[in-house]
Amino acid sequence: MFELFKKEEVGQAIGLDIGPSSIKVVQLRREKERVILDTYGEVPLGPYGGIFVGQAIHLGEEKVLEAINNLFKEAKVTAHNTVIAIDPSATYVSLIKVPKVDDDQLRTMIPIEARKYIPIPLTEVQMDWWHVPTTVNIGSHDELINIVLAAVNNETLAMYDRLVKKLGLTNVEYEIHGYSVVRSSSPHTHKMVLYVDIGSQSTTLSLVHQNIVLDMHVISHGSQESTLQLSKALSVPIDTAEDAKRTFGYKGDFSNPYIKDIMQLSSYPLFGEVARLSLMYERKYNQHIEGIILTGGGARVSGVLDVYSQTVHIAGRVATPFERVKVPEFLSEMIERVGPTYAVALGCALKKLIA
Repeated sequence: MFELFKKEEVGQAIGLDIGPSSIKVVQLRREKERVILDTYGEVPLGPYGGIFVGQAIHLGEEKVLEAINNLFKEAKVTAHNTVIAIDPSATYVSLIKVPKVDDDQLRTMIPIEARKYIPIPLTEVQMDWWHVPTTVNIGSHDELINIVLAAVNNETLAMYDRLVKKLGLTNVEYEIHGYSVVRSSSPHTHKMVLYVDIGSQSTTLSLVHQNIVLDMHVISHGSQESTLQLSKALSVPIDTAEDAKRTFGYKGDFSNPYIKDIMQLSSYPLFGEVARLSLMYERKYNQHIEGIILTGGGARVSGVLDVYSQTVHIAGRVATPFERVKVPEFLSEMIERVGPTYAVALGCALKKLIA
């Protein structure tokens, strides 16, 4: 088992988020009742593979190791107790309904049921499951109980284990992406919400009810699509297009109105899929989604809520991580801007330090 809910008391902790276009780290420390930000940082992976910043790339383990070592050095990371977020594409999370039996019988039943939901052989994953409290109203039935089923690819876990050993990290835990996001970016409601983590290459949707992740889904649209569309339409290099996206965002540039048009058109596949899946979730669980919370680097693009609201008709907001963390005054303005990018890494680090 990968022990999603294990926690040990420590004074300092690292949260590590290894994505396809960059790696993020957050180091926190506890002082009495306060959790304080020690350091944070991000390293783009594109240059390690000969491509531009912001582009997704599949690097070998040695290159990833090099990037993490450089990140730790630049950010002056000193702690060793670590939680690493598991790549969403290597995880499977789904709510299942099974007959109301005792846990001994469930242990026999779950692997049989799991074959209906996990698209690869069970020998290739580590699997865990837990009860949804009966207080969580998601279509209860007298003869059935709700179970959250989660699985992680063995190959991914083995790769993380090798990196951890080479990095010299200790007391290491792994956590499924959605749980880290919920911890750092509270929904401020007990009703159903949907987290939309917009990465460079893909976007991860995590359906949450009363702080329980019920379902996760990865869609193959990310913020990198806007960069590629800008590069093609404006006939500019990828790095120039990336700079334009980060500078002007969905609001565009007064001197070049095409930027706004291209950016908005590039957003429709992503937010159209969010709209479709949110409707599917509402029908599946017979629950209204109270709101949608945007996280990830794509949530930082200027004007994102404007284009979001043109396609998705559920109230949305951009996540504000670090609310539970004391941030040094000189960093507060920067953290407010970059916060959504670090939602996963921050949530990982918090796992070691809060109940």
